Amino acid sequence: MAAKHFTKDGAKRIGESLGIDWTKFDVEQFRMGLDVELEHGSRELSTNVTHDDEITTGKIALAHLNEFPDYYTRLQKMESQAKEEQL
Repeated sequence: MAAKHFTKDGAKRIGESLGIDWTKFDVEQFRMGLDVELEHGSRELSTNVTHDDEITTGKIALAHLNEFPDYYTRLQKMESQAKEEQL
């Protein structure tokens, strides 16, 4: 796969193959998750557990969204705050 970014259509296709119920969270939240979880692929060789497989990457994103439907929005805010604190 080796994607560096997922499209909304790609995210929807992956989500549907995983049986995601889109009433629990939106496609954009899942797309954000796919992009973030690429860190578990070839982007970071020392933590490569997905080998850039989009279904495995999708399962990681789904696990987080099952915890919090806005997990990736929360993560984005937390990372922004952490960067500001470093300055």
